[in-house]
Amino acid sequence: MTDRRGVFRRLRKRWGRLPLANRFALYGSVVTVAAMLLCGVLITSAMTEITLARRGTVVPALVEGMLAPHIQELGPDGRLSDSGRLALDAMMNDETLLAEFPYLDLWRADGTILYSNSPQLEARRLEMPFRVQRAFDGEIGVDFTDVSSQDYAEHRFDTDFIEVYFPLLNHETGDITAVAQLREVTASLEKDLWSLTLSSWATAATIGIIVMAALFGIVLEGSRKIERQGRILTRRLAQSHQRAVRHRELKAVAQRASLSVTEFTDKHLRTIGTDLHDGPAQTIGFAVLRLDQIRRLSKKSEREEVVAEIESTLGGALSEIRAIALALVLPDIEDLDLAQVIERAVQQHIRRTGIAIDVDSRVEPVHAAPELCVCVYRFIQEGLNNAFHHGLPEGQALTATMQGGVLKLSITNKNLTDYAEQADHKGIGLYGLRARVQSIGGNLAFVQKEGQTRLEMWVRNV
Repeated sequence: MTDRRGVFRRLRKRWGRLPLANRFALYGSVVTVAAMLLCGVLITSAMTEITLARRGTVVPALVEGMLAPHIQELGPDGRLSDSGRLALDAMMNDETLLAEFPYLDLWRADGTILYSNSPQLEARRLEMPFRVQRAFDGEIGVDFTDVSSQDYAEHRFDTDFIEVYFPLLNHETGDITAVAQLREVTASLEKDLWSLTLSSWATAATIGIIVMAALFGIVLEGSRKIERQGRILTRRLAQSHQRAVRHRELKAVAQRASLSVTEFTDKHLRTIGTDLHDGPAQTIGFAVLRLDQIRRLSKKSEREEVVAEIESTLGGALSEIRAIALALVLPDIEDLDLAQVIERAVQQHIRRTGIAIDVDSRVEPVHAAPELCVCVYRFIQEGLNNAFHHGLPEGQALTATMQGGVLKLSITNKNLTDYAEQADHKGIGLYGLRARVQSIGGNLAFVQKEGQTRLEMWVRNV
């Protein structure tokens, strides 16, 4: 039982993998063949009934006129006269008639066989067949031989016949004198039926094939379209999965970038506080302490000397505060294009440091989104500051290109120390800069190799 179930499941799987058009062809072929067979059987049965009915109309009309004159006068014992019997024998010995109708029985109403060209049955009383009884009621009948009837057994037949039953009338009274049971060989009928069967089955097969071919063409087109749509949906599903994976990756990157921005913003604020506390605040505190000395000094020259020292100290603190503010506050770049933003960032750095920068800018003067302009400015500011603090004064260069909707900036310098080993307390650092670049869909790269440092960023769809 288990093996049978396994075979059945395998067949079902194999059947399910077949294309729709192939399954339709198999189903349709079985149904068409079954319909063709049923149609052939029904047509053959109908043609048989029609042929028998036609014989029941034609044969009695031809034979009745030959039989009726010989049974008009019956003897006192209810038998045929000798002349009538001889005439019937002569008729039934005719080779033409005998070839088609080899046997004739004439029945009386009481079941006695009035005449038969099988001498052993004449004058015997037998059980009347149903069709003979109906013929005594005036009904003409045609049917195939009933092999279970008594007269069939008495004749010792071993073949089938077509039996025609029709009444024979008395010309004077109009009463039914006898019923003729005429047996016809089936060879001609079988030939006609075989011809009709072949023609009907051929017609049914032709029609079935035409209909099947037309439907198969429609189903084949639909099956191919479904398969194409299935392949398209499969590809789109795969693309959707890829996009979902990419979306999750980008979401994770965005979350990391957001976290990095938050962390480095806090770090930046702590750094600013540290710079203010350790720099200008300490200097101003020192100046405040020196003010107490002025009150205790009596000589004007000494007081002027201390005042000059305090003035120098406060000037230094003011310079430090301005430097910190300059690093925090962006210049007015809202109305500048990309080329002007790059130039402004470079000039600002040159004014602060006095270091010459080799600039190669091939960026067209196009206006970009404010967040891109801020990112470009901060990238140049941070990159040049790092190059100033951690690299040699000479050899600092900036390259800016824009091609095919991709903006690429690159800052190079000869590094004095390994920048990666130093704590970054100026600005938000490289990690914060990477988060800023990634937040606008760009990428950042930092490479140190053979004494040279290169910081790059690129953004697509500018």
